[in-house]
Amino acid sequence: MSDVQVASVVLCERQDAWLTITLNQPEKRNPLTSDVIAQISQALREVREDRSLRGITITGAGGVFCAGGDLKAFQKILAGGEQAEALAHEVSLEAAEFFALVAAQPQVTVALVEGAAMAGGLGMACACDFIVTTNDAKFAFSETRIGLPPAQIAQYVIKRLGYQKAKKMLVLGSKLTGAEAGQLELADVTVADATALKEAEAVLQKQVLACAPGAVAATKGVVEDALYLEQEALRESAASYFAKAVVGDEGQEGVMSFMQKRKPSWTP
Repeated sequence: MSDVQVASVVLCERQDAWLTITLNQPEKRNPLTSDVIAQISQALREVREDRSLRGITITGAGGVFCAGGDLKAFQKILAGGEQAEALAHEVSLEAAEFFALVAAQPQVTVALVEGAAMAGGLGMACACDFIVTTNDAKFAFSETRIGLPPAQIAQYVIKRLGYQKAKKMLVLGSKLTGAEAGQLELADVTVADATALKEAEAVLQKQVLACAPGAVAATKGVVEDALYLEQEALRESAASYFAKAVVGDEGQEGVMSFMQKRKPSWTP
């Protein structure tokens, strides 16, 4: 995973404790095809249990993040005759599994956006922990404008915007700039240009590296549980995360480093 994979629709490059995944079809505006989904999914699964890897950036080559799903694939589905609906159902579930994989990744995930982030591409960004974007990026929930519902991305947009704002954006097929996305808190950080984008990523990386990787993974789990579990189950789940951390290596190192007035071992 340390070397760039050349001549691929997805490039993966690891530098120290950070992995960058780049959609690499700028001539097609980096579509979210089945092949792209499969390659990103494989990369995420390969590093899932690697706590030496602290974060993952997803971005697009050529100044474009991701223009969404592959409409040519939809044409192939329609050519399936009586099986078309079943094929469409399968494709939708494939997308659902992918977005869930991104959202549940134990490492911190960052969507670095410039250019277009549309439909499923914007959904992928919303599934990440943080979105960093240029002010002039083009965000679009374009599904309803082409006769489709934003079926599998809706839950991730709702988590970011809340119910009513998300409903408005999704139903109306809204388009907005990166700056407007920041004002709505759809994006976490907005910057002037591509250079500032990398600088903002570096700031986030520094913050992430100051935190224990196991604690980060557990915290992501606790936050997700808080959305879905009933109170009693949530208390038990949170207590389990906490107890394992206290007796684990990170918890002991963190307490000891605090008492000894030194940096913990996971901090550069």
